[in-house]
Amino acid sequence: MADEPRPDRTRRYAGLLALGATILLYRTVTMVVEGALAILTAWVGALTVLELVIDLVTLVAALRWASSRAAAHGAVALRWGAAATILHALRVLIFALGRAPAWLNFDVRPEHRAAHAARWTWGQVYFASTLSVLGVIGVLVIWWIRRARAARRAGLASRPRERAER
Repeated sequence: MADEPRPDRTRRYAGLLALGATILLYRTVTMVVEGALAILTAWVGALTVLELVIDLVTLVAALRWASSRAAAHGAVALRWGAAATILHALRVLIFALGRAPAWLNFDVRPEHRAAHAARWTWGQVYFASTLSVLGVIGVLVIWWIRRARAARRAGLASRPRERAER
């Protein structure tokens, strides 16, 4: 029980996860409403719809975690949040590569390439890329903390070398 977060922390963590899911959901819905599915190639459009669904599931899971404060609900919400973050980072990587000269507009349907190239600046590409990298780093840090906590609970060493020495 000592490793379990206090109820106020649990609610705060769930609220932060819900906020992150809401931001991603807002951005994805905005893209869809602005006609991104008609502009993007089919496979990038499918990733966009998949991200929309995962963002919605993450939001619902985070709200469920906030209301119940159960550890199992927290684990589910964090897994969905990690999936949403990683998928979003993948989509941003595809977006950034699509703006690079070597793969210019490979993610956009041919009939929309001329108009789409004028919509983005490199500042926007860098901003989106930086936030996505920070999100993935956050996922890795949370994963590492939870792994170390589980190892302590199980009485195992948190480093593979220490386990091998035993």
